[in-house]
Formats: sequence, C-alpha cells, structure tokens
Amino acid sequence: MTRVLLPLPVVLPLLTAGLSILLARHQRIQRLLSVLVLSTVVVIAGVLLHTADTVGPAVVQLGGWAAPAGISLVADRLSALLLLVSATVLLAVLLYAIGQGIADGRRSTLAVFHPCYLVLAAGISMAFLTGDLFNLFVAFEVMLVASYVLITLDGGAAQVRAGMTYVVVSLLASVLFVTAIGLVYAATGTVNMADAAVRLQDVPEGVRLVLGLVLLVVFGIKAAIFPLFSWLPDSYPTAPSPVTAVFAGLLTKVGVYAILRTQTLLFPGSQMIGRVLLVIAILTMVVGILGALVQDDLKRLLSFTIVGHIGYMIFGLGLASSAGLAGAILYTVHHIVVQTTLFLVAGLVERREG
Repeated sequence: MTRVLLPLPVVLPLLTAGLSILLARHQRIQRLLSVLVLSTVVVIAGVLLHTADTVGPAVVQLGGWAAPAGISLVADRLSALLLLVSATVLLAVLLYAIGQGIADGRRSTLAVFHPCYLVLAAGISMAFLTGDLFNLFVAFEVMLVASYVLITLDGGAAQVRAGMTYVVVSLLASVLFVTAIGLVYAATGTVNMADAAVRLQDVPEGVRLVLGLVLLVVFGIKAAIFPLFSWLPDSYPTAPSPVTAVFAGLLTKVGVYAILRTQTLLFPGSQMIGRVLLVIAILTMVVGILGALVQDDLKRLLSFTIVGHIGYMIFGLGLASSAGLAGAILYTVHHIVVQTTLFLVAGLVERREG
C-alpha cells in the first residue's frame, strides 16, 4: 500500500499542474482540482505518518533501481509529520487565496497561479520525502522556479526586484549545493543519505567537518540563518499575502528540515559543528529580533521575526541531545502553523486598511 502512496504527494500535484494549464480558461475547474489534489495529499500524508509511527519507515525505490543507485523515497516519522503539516497549510492557504481572490484581475495571472502553486507543493513534498542529496537539490530547484513566478505574480516593479534577489541568492546556493554533492560523492561514492551516513564513518574527521560545514551553509541560505538571511526581509513582503504566508511558513522550514536531516544523519556527534550551530543560532535569534524592532512595515517586521525564530530551531539541534532535537522539531511544526497564520492575518489587515 505504501509503495503506491509514497510517490503520490509529488506526482499528483505535478500532473494536476499540467492539467491546470490546459484548463486556464476554466477557473472554477482549476480551483476545484487544486483543492481536491491537496486534500488528497493531506490524507495520504496522514496515512504515511500513521504507518511510520506504528510499522516503521516506508521506503520506495523508484524505477526498479535499488539504493544507492536508484531514487529512494522515505517516509519516517519526521518526514511524514512535516509532510502532513505542510500539506495541511498548503490547503488552508489555497482556500484563503481562493476566498480573497489572490489572482483576481488579469486572466493570464489566473492561469498561472494554480499550476505554479501545485508545482511548489510538489517540490516541498519531494524535499521532505527524498532519500538522497541529488533529488533534494532537484526539489529545491522545483521550488525555486515556482517561487519566482509566485513572487512576481502581480508584475509590479518591487515584486520583480524582490524576485530577482530571491533567484540570485537561490542560484548561488544551488551552485554551492552541487559542489557539496560532488564533494560528498567524492568522499563516499554515493549521494544516498542513508548509505553516505555509513560510509562517512570511514572518512577522516577533517573531511567530515568540511562536508558538514559546506552543507550547513547551503541549507543555511534556505533557512535564512545568520549571516545568510539578508535576502528574506527584502523578498517576502512584496509578494501577495497568501504567497508570502506559504513562503514564511514552509520554505524556510524546508531549509531547517534539511539541516536537521543532514546534521543528525550524516554528521552525528560532531562537537565542532555543534558549537558552530549554537553560535549561529544565538546570533540568528538576536539579529532577527533587533531587525524586527526597527521596522514600521508589518510584513517586514514579521519577516525579521522569522529569522529570529529560526535561531531557536537551530539552537535545539546544536544542543546535540534528544530533548534538544525534539524541541527543535516541535518548534518547527509550531512555527509553520503560527507564522503562516500571522501572514494571512497581515494580508487581511492590508486588504482592509490598504
């Protein structure tokens, strides 16, 4: 059963996105398809979480190729939990967007919102479920393409400028990510995370430290940790409120998830990386809150609070304890829901007060 269900959170939104483009002139059908697909993903995520909690992690090798050569999808309790929360948030924001008329106005805008939103949903699902670094990179690129279109949805000068900032920073992170993947492959002969975790035990400590720090920088850009956060307050406030809500609630948490996954699986017990994480976490907390204090724009204020809260999640990981990791995961789930809601409320205030 899980062999059939596991690929669906990625495949269904992608297929429906293509169909939605063909139905660009039928807006009601577009909306209905988007709601049905994301509702289905929520149900599937719930089943996967229940299976992971009661039976154990679900693993599927796509294309008949066994790991580490093939593409692996893995749903353990962490990935299934975040998949369920993210799918629920994506569905809730979609309903908000439909109700508030995020794409009202030009037909061309209406035509691209739902397909891009579904592609973004597929990328987020893939990031949580993939079992190898290369397909995590692919998931990031899928999210990047959809994100740029959604940021620039209304075509204003400020949005295009913010979109370009987001793209440039993301492309730099992508180049560094590809480099990191190459380094991991050179050191271990694999990009499958479970397989690499075993082989890294035989790699010299200095090499492991370099790999861990490079991956931390890559995912730190996505998570907006200190000092890699400056793109976030400039990019998020200009996008339409439902889009900003999804970005604030989910995209930075994909980066946090990647840090949690790689640091605990590939580099467990590294005292040096743990110290680095604690220092970065404290600086991220302080900078985020200080930045929020001097803002007079609600969305920019909330954007800086995202940075501050990311610091708390990284701090839990840096403690290198079961309680710290559990706290980081709980805080991540809590922040997804709360931050998304705050940006939706900010959108209502902006819509009402102008």
